[in-house]
Amino acid sequence: MSRSRAEKYRSRRRVDSEVGRFWVLGLLFSLLVLAVEFFIEIPSNAPWLQDMEMALFSASFTLLAFYLLGLTFIFSRQEETGKVSHQVIIYVWLGAILFHLFLLISNISNQHVYKAGIILFLGPLFLTIYHFITYLSALREAQRESQLAAAVSNERVAYQLILEATKVHSEIKRLGEFYPEVEQMLKANDFYGKMERYILEMQQHLHAERFERKEMEMLEGHYYYLENLLTLVKQHPGIVESRLFTHREEQGK
Repeated sequence: MSRSRAEKYRSRRRVDSEVGRFWVLGLLFSLLVLAVEFFIEIPSNAPWLQDMEMALFSASFTLLAFYLLGLTFIFSRQEETGKVSHQVIIYVWLGAILFHLFLLISNISNQHVYKAGIILFLGPLFLTIYHFITYLSALREAQRESQLAAAVSNERVAYQLILEATKVHSEIKRLGEFYPEVEQMLKANDFYGKMERYILEMQQHLHAERFERKEMEMLEGHYYYLENLLTLVKQHPGIVESRLFTHREEQGK
């Protein structure tokens, strides 16, 4: 079955949003790489190089742990995890951790190697940020579509309840006109006024734009009241006796 035009539009808009987000983060990452490479000078024999690498190693390990915890939470909820392959991000983080560990145990005095360590930290960091932004965007879109589907379903059920209640009301009115004692019974027990008020309240919701849970419960309650009232009317002695008489006449023929 072909998708509707609205679904195609939402899918195209979602793809455009993801592509735009990817290019923005990619451009920002490229600018940071260029800034680190050409505008930051790292002294080869600076005493804080090992401390910097230790900080990058610890940060990479911690962020990888948080990323795995986030994936565990996502998978436990069985939600969409975004368009980025999480295995790739995990491997990149592991590569960055191994690179920082290599710099910690070695004694390399080349500033470009340490710049590469900074870039290897920023790379998986940006991928992680992009992944979770994509996931949150997909989750928000799924919630929006779910709410829209629920609203459409509520609207369909509400209109069906109003239609059925109108039919029940018409049947009660018809029986009341055909059997005057039924109408007298309804008015004597204050059923008639309540019935008219309920059907009026239900029909007023034909102009409603949205049906919340409160409105749905009200419509269902009014409909069940009218349905029970119709059952009570059909059990009226006058109607029962009339049906028995009609049945006997048909058997006599």
